[in-house]
Amino acid sequence: MAIIVDKEKKRTDIACSCKDILLEYGIKNLTISHIAKTAGVGKGTIYEYFENKEDIVFEIITSIIAEHEQQLHEIINLDISSKEKLFHFFNLIYENKNSQEQLNIYREFLAISITNGTAEMIDFNKVCREKFSNILTQIIQEGIDKKELHKAAQDLVSGLITFGLGLVVEAHTVSLNAKEEIKQYIDALFTIMETKENK
Repeated sequence: MAIIVDKEKKRTDIACSCKDILLEYGIKNLTISHIAKTAGVGKGTIYEYFENKEDIVFEIITSIIAEHEQQLHEIINLDISSKEKLFHFFNLIYENKNSQEQLNIYREFLAISITNGTAEMIDFNKVCREKFSNILTQIIQEGIDKKELHKAAQDLVSGLITFGLGLVVEAHTVSLNAKEEIKQYIDALFTIMETKENK
């Protein structure tokens, strides 16, 4: 009797087993040989599930983003103020060594997207922006519902996402202290969008 392989699961398993070596080598220095060895399969098997190295990297980054999204949803459920939730929303990717490693991979992915990104990469970035915008919208709407924020605060979601992406780049290229930048930005923002009752 033939063994039935769940191709989608196998694809995910191969990609997930390579997450650590992607963090170690980076996108440019990762090879199919590294991936095959780490996944415990032959190079030919890799090509049964992925078109190329970039396809594997894309799968790994998708799983990293999914983990990050899950953590952001946990922030939404915390019993803290909207201001604290916004701070945690932005600071999450700077909090520990693992987050920093993932952030470095995401920076490399962004750099490739900007310089010679494919339509798939651009679409992926749009989907990520939409997911994170939805989470920010929930945080701000909760603040509005609790009378912590003005209704007009919802108009700032796109700008908040742009701030976060800009910080991802600038914290690396200009050596900014991300935590301090986030705190200063959120404090300034809340002087504008916080309701009088909460000031």
